[in-house]
Amino acid sequence: MFQRRILCGIQPSSVPHIGNYLGAVKKWIDLQNSGDNLVVMLADLHAVTVPREPDVLRRSVLETAASLIACGIDPKRSIIYRQSDLPHHTQLSWLLGTLTTVQKVAHIPTYKSKVKDDDSIPLGLFLYPVLQTADILLFKTTHLPIGEDQIPHLQLCTYMIEKFYHYYKQNIFPVPEMLSTETNRIRSLRRPEQKMSKSDFEERARIDIMDDENIIRERVMKALTDFDSQITYDREKRPGVSNLIDIYAGITGQSTETIVTEAQRANLNTGAFKKQLAQIVIEHFRPKRLEYLKLMNDRSHLLHILENGRERAKEIADKTLNEVKYIMGF
Repeated sequence: MFQRRILCGIQPSSVPHIGNYLGAVKKWIDLQNSGDNLVVMLADLHAVTVPREPDVLRRSVLETAASLIACGIDPKRSIIYRQSDLPHHTQLSWLLGTLTTVQKVAHIPTYKSKVKDDDSIPLGLFLYPVLQTADILLFKTTHLPIGEDQIPHLQLCTYMIEKFYHYYKQNIFPVPEMLSTETNRIRSLRRPEQKMSKSDFEERARIDIMDDENIIRERVMKALTDFDSQITYDREKRPGVSNLIDIYAGITGQSTETIVTEAQRANLNTGAFKKQLAQIVIEHFRPKRLEYLKLMNDRSHLLHILENGRERAKEIADKTLNEVKYIMGF
């Protein structure tokens, strides 16, 4: 009944790090290249649940777009656009907000984990799960490539679809299915007990995928490991070395078992393994970085790509929003 469509959303926080790439972006490209119908949304409205510096936000949107395109998102095959260019998102979010309750939204774990003070909860932070549901339903999304932490948001979306049907007796939305993107989550290079994050105050803790080759090499070589020089895989007892093996596996497609076996056969210690990994990462991203720099040096071309994506996204969004408004009495 519904055309298969996959929505991929990413907050524009400048250039993605290698954890973002291996955990999400690389899988989106695989889906696109297998023939799937992708909508790639630069979620700048979600990026301002707390205020952002305007010029930084604008540049981050372009850097994120250029990174995705350089990595393989093809604007001719997939729709890539800026969320704020479609007012449909916020209008549908308002309409859907009438179908849920404060209590329902407040139970979402990811929301509760970000609330530090119950007396000063930003309204944007509270309402963003409703906006996220609007993002999904606006394109009648059938599949979502998400991790386990996003399941509560998918459940809220399903709940709102059921409420819409309950009130209006119209089955116009598919119930989206989860496409698992779970891999061994890439961790901080300096604190491997934590996930790699753009918000980490120590830049050496991550590799941004468009980093200079010397930066990549330096950060891999200085990644925290332990006093055992042998290459073995144990995420609990040896998180630092295991994290490097996970990165190696994500880039090459090899299993962790194969990587460990080959490293031991070659008598590689952690220093030699780091050198090998750094070179693999550099070579993987070298052509992507060149394409990224080319795109960033041609701002008008990049904006044209996003404008074209907006027009294609708007065709779908117009139909959905008009259908919802008519059903609801507008």
